[in-house]
Amino acid sequence: MSDTFADSIKKIYEPLNESEKFKEKYKEEQFKILLNPKDGEYAALLSIDKGKISIESIRNKPKQNLDKETLGWDGFLQTKIEIFKDIGDGKLKGGDIVKKVVTGKIKVKGPKYLTQFAELGSILKED
Repeated sequence: MSDTFADSIKKIYEPLNESEKFKEKYKEEQFKILLNPKDGEYAALLSIDKGKISIESIRNKPKQNLDKETLGWDGFLQTKIEIFKDIGDGKLKGGDIVKKVVTGKIKVKGPKYLTQFAELGSILKED
């Protein structure tokens, strides 16, 4: 599979760079969210930098590749590719995501950034 997880995340989220609403809302923001599909070989690092989003592919083995110290991420989300797809498609809303976190299906560090990630999906749907 040559199309990595990060490539599919890019296709979904990079159009935000064309969104006036996104640029306005995030013009003062700087943060990074690491999305790691535990059933994939690559993680995606979303960087929001003053109204611009970029996505970088990172091999998720060895585990040290994903360390907070190494990548400088603020939020971390780990689950199966299928659940990421459901979040991206808007099938899972905040409450559904929280249930999956509680049941251990989604692992989260920096939960306030998880809400930012969900917000990105909302902006995409509006545009």
